[in-house]
Amino acid sequence: MKNRTIRIIILLSVAAVIGVIVNQYVRVQNTLSIQDKTIEIQKENAKIEKQQFINQVTLALVGVRDRLLSLNVDVKGLYLEPVQQITKNYFVVSFYDTLNPKVLQNLLVEEFEEYHIVEPFEYGIYDCFTDSIIFDKYVDLSKGQVSEAQTSTQKKWDHDGHYFGVYFPNKKDVEVDEKDIISNELFWSSILLAIVLLVFSISIFTILKQKRLSEVKTDFINNMTHELKTPISTIALSSDVLRQMKDFTDVERITRYANIIHTENARLESQVERVLQLAKLENGKIELKKEQLDLNDIIEKCLATFNLIVNQKNGYIHYQSSAEKTKFYGDKVHITNVVYNLLDNATKYCKDVPQIEVSTFSDEKGVNLIVKDLGKGMSPEQLKQIFDKFYRVPTGSVHDVKGFGLGLFYVSEIVNAHNGKISVKSEVGKGSEFKVFIPFN
Repeated sequence: MKNRTIRIIILLSVAAVIGVIVNQYVRVQNTLSIQDKTIEIQKENAKIEKQQFINQVTLALVGVRDRLLSLNVDVKGLYLEPVQQITKNYFVVSFYDTLNPKVLQNLLVEEFEEYHIVEPFEYGIYDCFTDSIIFDKYVDLSKGQVSEAQTSTQKKWDHDGHYFGVYFPNKKDVEVDEKDIISNELFWSSILLAIVLLVFSISIFTILKQKRLSEVKTDFINNMTHELKTPISTIALSSDVLRQMKDFTDVERITRYANIIHTENARLESQVERVLQLAKLENGKIELKKEQLDLNDIIEKCLATFNLIVNQKNGYIHYQSSAEKTKFYGDKVHITNVVYNLLDNATKYCKDVPQIEVSTFSDEKGVNLIVKDLGKGMSPEQLKQIFDKFYRVPTGSVHDVKGFGLGLFYVSEIVNAHNGKISVKSEVGKGSEFKVFIPFN
């Protein structure tokens, strides 16, 4: 996928997400506005409902009082404020004399039914002669139940004379809690927005990851094509020379070209085998042939090869072993390749003159190898990718460093297969330091 196409996709995706966020913001504002209006309406309705209940109870108790008066035709006197609301759910009615509880209950039931009051209630009668109040009965009109009062704890009313009280234990003020009102539309739209953002993030991450993978694969194919083309061309050229020879008595010339073909063929085979071995390693199909190894012996054999290369470039490799224990169990071929790859990178990525320091030390758990160079170094972003398959540190427009981008990936996989660890420290222009730990057991 081209960079331009990726940029267009990302821009369109960002625009879509911004549109969703703006739309969500507008919907939230509208929802909150509707909620505010709903809250005000609910508060007003609760206030009206409360006042309506008070009015109904007051009218019903006035009716009860009037009917009680009608039963006592000889009663004379003036009754001021015959019905009073003491609390939000407790009402009292002044009366001149003691009352019959059964008569009062029947009158209350009839009047409450008349005014459609279905709330359970308790009633009690205050006797001024004994200075006591008794909530006598609990009545639930909706269920037709009459039982002993259970929740009546009302205090006496400071009043001279007889009265009866009616208490509604289940009647509470209707309160509207703004925090508890959550719109379903707001909730689900927020969930949807979160999902959209998550999918968007994953999509962008996947696109960028695929782009990087595509780039490193393309780079790998180009490098591999170049690396394979060189020995193939050399073999083809040498074989053409041999085919065109008419004088087969020139043994020296024939031997020289035969050796070139053999060497390039071995080089070609080595490159192909390297890729195949990495494929096996990644799939977990490679078997390690572990035996007791000495890290110093392996390092010295590798240094014998690289000292020649480094000396030709007027450089040096300084080796210092501080490890008290250097023997461990591992695969000789692969461990040798690990050391070889680290020295090869230190040589290839030098500035002009290779300056390499190799050292070892041990602890109670295992042996450590450090390969340090004063080469080009790497940026923090490059350090995150150097152990990825096919990744090669960019060298600009000059392709003077050959390879497939598999060396450090191979090193990392082999070290992990030996239950070891590999780490790297680097700074651009100051070089890199690779540290490999391999356990004794």
